[in-house]
Amino acid sequence: MSENKHISIPKNVETGDQTDFHFLRKTGIDYIEKLGGKLWTDYNSHDPGITTLEVLSYAITDLGMRMNLNMGDILTSQDTDKDIHTQFLKATEILPSRPLTELDYRKLFIDISFTSGHKRPIRNCWLVPNNEKLYVDCKTGNLDFKPIGDKVQSFDIKGLYDLYVDYAEDVDDENNGCGKVGVNLQILDRYHANRSFCEDLAEIKEVEVQKVAVCARIGLVNKADEELVHAKVLRAINNYLSPEVHFYSLKQMLEKGLTTDQIFEGPLLENGFIDTEELKNSQLRTEVRLSDIISEIMKVDGVKEIHEISIAGCDNVIKQTNDWLICIEKGRKPELCELSSFSYSKGSLPLNINDKKVQDYLQNLKREEEALREDARQNKELALPQGTSYDVAEYATILNEFPDTYGVGSSGIIGNQNPEREALAKQMKAYLLFFDQILAGYFKHLEKVKEILSVNGDLKRTYFTQALKNIKGFDELVSDYPTGNDDDLTDALYEELDNSVERRNEILDHLISRFAETFSDYTFLMKSLYGNSADEIVLANKQKFLNEYSSLSKDRGLGYNYTLFSDSDIWNTTNISGAQKRIARLLGIKDYTQRNLSQSPVLITKTVNGDQETFTWKIKDAAGNIILSSVKSYEIEYAATKNLNEAIYQIIQIDEEDLENALDELGTCEDNTCMIGNMKIRFSGGGNYYFDVVDDTPEKNVIATHKRTNPYPNIQTLKIGIRETLKYFKYDFTEEGIFLIEHLLLKPTLKDYKLMGGIGCMEIERTFKIMYEIEGAAEANPVEYSETFMHSCEEDCETDVFDPYSYRVSVVLPGYAYRFQDPDFRRYAETVIRQEIPAHVLAKICWVGDRFTETQTAKSDLSEFEVAFRQYLSDKSKNNTVNLGDSIHKLLIALTNLNNIYRPGRLLDCAKDDNDSLDGKIILGQSNI
Repeated sequence: MSENKHISIPKNVETGDQTDFHFLRKTGIDYIEKLGGKLWTDYNSHDPGITTLEVLSYAITDLGMRMNLNMGDILTSQDTDKDIHTQFLKATEILPSRPLTELDYRKLFIDISFTSGHKRPIRNCWLVPNNEKLYVDCKTGNLDFKPIGDKVQSFDIKGLYDLYVDYAEDVDDENNGCGKVGVNLQILDRYHANRSFCEDLAEIKEVEVQKVAVCARIGLVNKADEELVHAKVLRAINNYLSPEVHFYSLKQMLEKGLTTDQIFEGPLLENGFIDTEELKNSQLRTEVRLSDIISEIMKVDGVKEIHEISIAGCDNVIKQTNDWLICIEKGRKPELCELSSFSYSKGSLPLNINDKKVQDYLQNLKREEEALREDARQNKELALPQGTSYDVAEYATILNEFPDTYGVGSSGIIGNQNPEREALAKQMKAYLLFFDQILAGYFKHLEKVKEILSVNGDLKRTYFTQALKNIKGFDELVSDYPTGNDDDLTDALYEELDNSVERRNEILDHLISRFAETFSDYTFLMKSLYGNSADEIVLANKQKFLNEYSSLSKDRGLGYNYTLFSDSDIWNTTNISGAQKRIARLLGIKDYTQRNLSQSPVLITKTVNGDQETFTWKIKDAAGNIILSSVKSYEIEYAATKNLNEAIYQIIQIDEEDLENALDELGTCEDNTCMIGNMKIRFSGGGNYYFDVVDDTPEKNVIATHKRTNPYPNIQTLKIGIRETLKYFKYDFTEEGIFLIEHLLLKPTLKDYKLMGGIGCMEIERTFKIMYEIEGAAEANPVEYSETFMHSCEEDCETDVFDPYSYRVSVVLPGYAYRFQDPDFRRYAETVIRQEIPAHVLAKICWVGDRFTETQTAKSDLSEFEVAFRQYLSDKSKNNTVNLGDSIHKLLIALTNLNNIYRPGRLLDCAKDDNDSLDGKIILGQSNI
């Protein structure tokens, strides 16, 4: 018997923290002694001050007990919009990634199933590099699929793969949704929805079979069911020859001893989890060993001994020279052939096998596996902890905890009531209300923890409190107390103290750091570019980053899906690479959609008067209406652009809280003008209202004016217009964007070479070429013969030949945008781009282009690139082989014509003293051009 252990209550229950009443009381008295020991020496319980200390200590223990609740209970809410599932990213959302390795892709394809028809059409598959070779004429740099020139080099294109598929036995060759063609279409859809950056699938091939015969005489134990044993023997041998991959539930994977991050590594599958080690061991066999087959047979329940066994090849693919070993040709899978023979006996008694029963047993084993797979499919989610929802903010006044003799509780004054006692009681209650309000705020803060630390949080406040309730005679003590709405009370008490933007930035920094991300360098740069408004803008950037983090993390290695062919998937679309999205969010680019960046909301207008040119600017809102324009003309375009940026800068400096305070006072200022930050409000005699933007000089010179079709007719519409203008420039206005071109996708496939009329080739820093070899190509697409050859070299072809396709990308950004003109921000952006794309990918980054103007129709390198890129995407997605060669050719030319642009600057010697007044200074050795 186990020893009887007695349960006892410990004598020392002190915890020395916020839940320990005696600790709080003692700490409070120690503080009183230090603070007022010379005036107050009676610390006994009968002293009113000590009584107050004891009541407050008791209230704090209540707060401490609630703080010590299970975290699941604190974060659980009865409001489904604030419950724990909205506060955290699930394991299935944050731990999986897009496929990156060969094993990841194998899992993805083995997971394919049909809702009707075959539920597991792919038994196994293998991804192998595609050996496509290009040849280079080292004297000219020309490329071709065949050797050309006198001095030839060659290289293999990297990033292309072939997929070898082992289809299930009953998947037929018919061209239907559940046949091999339908399976291949499913493979292509899955691959391109998960295609890795700078990689592509070249071809899908069926694994060829190499027949193997196994002949065996097997002895069984007396009680064995021979048909069941034979079914298991066949299954064991088949699984040895071509290992089958199984799906497991989350519970089964945990029982294997795997950790959560190991289980969810790789792509998220529909049918459960695949053991990575098991998948590694399911490679195509290169040999079949008789000893291994013997071992597999002996593991079957009911098998007692093997009397005789042999293996042999059923064809002459590879000649067998060893009775114990059969070599398997590369790329083939071994499979039992009809020549295989199995006989069974119990002792000296031979057994007859009922083939129908064997098939029934095989079907039962298959159904059992399907049941396990269904269980794995339904049990793959790691459930979030479900706590009990408590009203942790509920607060009862401490007044009711005082003895009745104080007269401050719900019973009021006991005994002899007189004006003096009533006055003293009211004075005491008013004094204690300060403690009540502070404690009520603490309890409210504890309730709001679930919203403050939520990844989807959208709180505008960081300080909280709540109205006091159930206090007798409260209206006699406090006037104008907002009891109906806690937010109104919070604003009344803490609005001046709550620097919500700064504090919310700190909260988001904490949440972002949990994902090992940081915005510190970005924030520093933004402060130098946007001044006081940087905190609000960075806050919005962080919130977008956090809201999209599950995608930004999982899809960081994803290439764009070029097989989607609807207009919404080609242009003005979010169908872009994962790296493109992530880079955009890390750089604070508001809109990362693939669109015409040259069609900016900014219009730079050139006016020619004789020999003199002048420039003015206008800005459109989202609806296309002019909302801001320059007040004077400039002799050079850069001066107009600088004035434009200054006007926007002055607008966004206005803090939102300061704006609301200023709008409340609007209409009370004198001289018919008001200033809200650097916005000057004008009142006309006819009752109309306008506002202009002024500079930071003491004279407050007007640098831009707000344009409307009609002036604001009253104060209310003016306030709405100011709010909308400020919001537009802070959060919606943008000239920024990003294009990312994967060079591998510019290379036509070999099988389409004749149809397309050539292959695209790129030469870094010089030209892009395309070769045509089909009859009539010159008439259909007039390209000069000297321009039809492609190059694979830079200055000296014989010594510097390179592969222009493998793991190379071009990144195109509009260099005229405000931040993109700044050299420090460019350096930071280029660092981020190179850090975020895979380490084996080489990026060429271009800061290019110009805006459309009112008089010009896209005669710039950026707009020409956009036209060519859009046409290429359309032809590529629709597999338009007739026009794809021409669209590649035009895109390569457009890429060649891209030129980096820089803002004007002054050239300074590196020994020159740094002078901040010199805008756009260029220092030798410190500036990249």
